[in-house]
Amino acid sequence: MKKFIITSLLLSLLSIGCTHDPIEISPPDTRLNWFNDAKFGMFIHWGVYSGMAGKYVGPSLYGIEYTEASPFLCSWSAEWILSQAGIPRDTYKKQAKNFTATQFDGNEIASLAKETGMKYIIITVKHHEGFLLYPSTIQPDWCTSTSGANGRDLIMELLTAAKSKGLKVGLYFSQNLDWMTEGSLGEIPQLYGGKYDIEKNRTYIDYTCKVISEIMDRYGEILDVFWWDIPQINTSQEFTNQLQNALIKHKNYNKRILQNDRLSTLANGDFATPEGVIIQKPERPYELCITMDGSWGYTDYANNKKTRLELLYEITNTVSKGGNLLLNISPKGDGSLHPDALKLLKEIGDYMQINSESIYGTEHSGFTHGQDFGRVTRKGNSLYLHYYVGDKVELYGINSPILSAKTISGRNIEYKKIPNGYKFIGLKKGEVAKVTFSSIIIDEGFPISNKMEETNLYAMSALAEGGLSINGFESGFVNYNSWINLWPDLGWLLKVENPAKYDIYTTISVDREN
Repeated sequence: MKKFIITSLLLSLLSIGCTHDPIEISPPDTRLNWFNDAKFGMFIHWGVYSGMAGKYVGPSLYGIEYTEASPFLCSWSAEWILSQAGIPRDTYKKQAKNFTATQFDGNEIASLAKETGMKYIIITVKHHEGFLLYPSTIQPDWCTSTSGANGRDLIMELLTAAKSKGLKVGLYFSQNLDWMTEGSLGEIPQLYGGKYDIEKNRTYIDYTCKVISEIMDRYGEILDVFWWDIPQINTSQEFTNQLQNALIKHKNYNKRILQNDRLSTLANGDFATPEGVIIQKPERPYELCITMDGSWGYTDYANNKKTRLELLYEITNTVSKGGNLLLNISPKGDGSLHPDALKLLKEIGDYMQINSESIYGTEHSGFTHGQDFGRVTRKGNSLYLHYYVGDKVELYGINSPILSAKTISGRNIEYKKIPNGYKFIGLKKGEVAKVTFSSIIIDEGFPISNKMEETNLYAMSALAEGGLSINGFESGFVNYNSWINLWPDLGWLLKVENPAKYDIYTTISVDREN
């Protein structure tokens, strides 16, 4: 009796091999061409919360008095500190003095994005705290005019610089949730988690439409993306129409402006925006947004900072499924970035510069399952093998004749045929192989035969609905698959060559603390 070993948690049944045609995503029109080719963008969460750095000392609506000896510390989602700590509105407004932007330079941020390999920038013009990153006449007492930023138009500074460098630009706008404004939709800290009635909601929507008009007055002629948020708390067709019309009926609106799918539960937008959960089989263009440390807003207390390889994995994994990755950076209240973040972005930029051919303008690889050595991106009949884990490069699921196999730098790579795939010899970790086939027909499945003594199935090669995340490793490219941290179910596709009885063993790694 033969056996094969599954070295990660197996929650779904193994399936017998079947053929998959390449997955194609057809954009609704040419407006999305640049978006589909871009693959990599910069997200910027910046506001009054940034100056607090995840720490609050003072009174709470929830009956707690936070002190220096016992402060409220926000280790995740620091942009939600007003809600999490229950900070009274008047008290929170005083925090605006710490939002100084003294070290902010739009040209430097735009240059950083370009050097990192990003093709577009999305910045929060207004997050859930309601603060506007420009001198507003609609909300003059809660914008840069009444903050340490002294009335600077931080949005125009960045957008102008980004456009000058050939980058696309967009604005994140929290239209449904605003903790500082009367009538906002959703649960409001000032109401102890309660909600405003429908009439007050209408007043708030009217106000929000005026803000949208003001934003379009200032930036509409140069915008490429309008990025809505918190759709789940808006189920009203009336409110959806009002907000949409404030945008698209404005004199500066142009059809080139893309909208995401977060206006409300009743609006689809131009592209999908999963958050932290990858779409394995996309039906439309999509953009996955992630943080560098578990918090969208800056915090001194984040304890789950990502490493270079984790971020490279996130990029190549998303691109392999035909999506874009929107990577968030979190400036401090003065506009500067943490040195660790700058170092990571430099390392990502170096990889993207060398391997740009394998990232930009690519399509869905056609594979629904993964590969143990890393991830596969695709352009036409060429597959790009991103090698960063394991001790061998074996590509399964394709048997078409190979026309050429080279590294991105042009060095020839030796290869040989193996059951249902190819083995590539001499590729170094961190390198990308470009393998061009006469044609590509995907026939996924890991070959299983009773002639094998033992076979290992790793999480890396599984189909992971929702995605996989990496759970720490040394600074170099790792040799093991044990760093995979599982979120949802995993499944492997097998091609059983010889009917037989097989023993299945699983090795499950868990956190010792749990």
